[in-house]
Amino acid sequence: MSANGHSGDTGWFAKGFQPESLDKHFKSHGKSCGCKSKSEYNNKAVDFMNAEDTATTESFVASNGTVYKYDSATGEFGMAKSDGTMITYFIPDNPDEYWEKQKEMHDNDF
Repeated sequence: MSANGHSGDTGWFAKGFQPESLDKHFKSHGKSCGCKSKSEYNNKAVDFMNAEDTATTESFVASNGTVYKYDSATGEFGMAKSDGTMITYFIPDNPDEYWEKQKEMHDNDF
């Protein structure tokens, strides 16, 4: 089953950042994600999390319901709460290493 709910039975979807966290995340990650506005950044994060998994994406749901997603082709990484609220979206330094660390931290958690 895909973590993003596109398997047809979960109904989960990302809804975007809370307004109070969007400003902080846009300032930290917007430029590196190629976004010129908070709205563009929010929409790009939501689109990334809601997109069907591809050959280059991986995702998992931790036991607390947090959805993690990574695209090895673009380096994009996103996290969202079980209710669809975005937690973060960015391109980490050393993306593959960052993703592996996330999976290790949650090894027995999903």
